[in-house]
Amino acid sequence: MVDREVFDRRLAKLESLLRDLRSLAGEQRERFLGDRGLQAQAERWLHLAAEAAIDLAHHLIADRGWATPATYREAFTVLEREGVLGAELASNMERWAALRNVLVHLYLEVDHGILFDVIRSDLDQLSEYAACMLEAVQEPDS
Repeated sequence: MVDREVFDRRLAKLESLLRDLRSLAGEQRERFLGDRGLQAQAERWLHLAAEAAIDLAHHLIADRGWATPATYREAFTVLEREGVLGAELASNMERWAALRNVLVHLYLEVDHGILFDVIRSDLDQLSEYAACMLEAVQEPDS
């Protein structure tokens, strides 16, 4: 059985980060691109949101005894294969894992214009993912 305390803490963190990121979505693009503080907030909050999503995936996968993913991206493929995520959402979440890798490993090359676009247009993907994960842990194990 999924350790609901562990799972719920990560889910709550993801939802909190989404609120924080949505506050940045209201900024003007020019202001965002000219403000290193806002960029740093965006980088960190997007990184943590992606980490929380990945942690949730790995927690559910381990609990259910599903195939252990070799990469962060593959975790979302496993969730798709097991019926937790639809194909489009799984593909979107794989891109979140890729964004995490850019923020962690390619931090010298971060394009803040792309981050601004992600904040403006892609946060609903994380909300949809959170809803799917919550539904998955509320269903009896299959």
